[in-house]
Amino acid sequence: MATDLHGAGRVLDAIPAAVREHRADLFLAVGDITDFGRPRGYAKDLIGRVPVPTLAVPGNCDPPSVMRELDGLGVDLHMRKTMIQGLTFVGLGGANPTPFGTPFEIEEDEIWRGLDAVMEPGAVLMSHPPPYGHLDIVRSGEHVGSTAVLRIVEKYRPRAVLTGHIHESPGVEEGDIVMINPGPAKDGRLGLVDIGEKVVVRIL
Repeated sequence: MATDLHGAGRVLDAIPAAVREHRADLFLAVGDITDFGRPRGYAKDLIGRVPVPTLAVPGNCDPPSVMRELDGLGVDLHMRKTMIQGLTFVGLGGANPTPFGTPFEIEEDEIWRGLDAVMEPGAVLMSHPPPYGHLDIVRSGEHVGSTAVLRIVEKYRPRAVLTGHIHESPGVEEGDIVMINPGPAKDGRLGLVDIGEKVVVRIL
């Protein structure tokens, strides 16, 4: 998995190489694929290079054109679900409101309604914004995750939560619900998620 790519050129080679090295079955792009839509055509270029099926959600720094591009490629999972190899994946792009007025921000009640309509118990949740209180601390020490995503996690108990958005809070939370924010892919950070009887995650 990768999050917060922000259009970095290095990622175009690093992700396909990591997929091959670790023999991944699936590539998951968890938001902020571009940097406010730049470079143009980046999502298509990236996904065209990845040698396995891909699922993706846009991030708050991805404008509507990126979601249209992902949708056209058949990989967009924003407020949708799909089943692959017996696992249900549910996606949330954008982010709860920020002080920065980024292109794709969603009110908490809309996040709740959208996810509650598609979420299933035991699914894998790909959410660009983290749940409030988990992997969501910014430099000021404040928690800025989504309260709606937290409610969804508490209600549906997903097998794993794959997240990003908060560059300052990479990490893994173990427990009944495993959560991972590998940190920004633009800085060379990726995540590996192995879902079997147990969920095993690590930051590459």
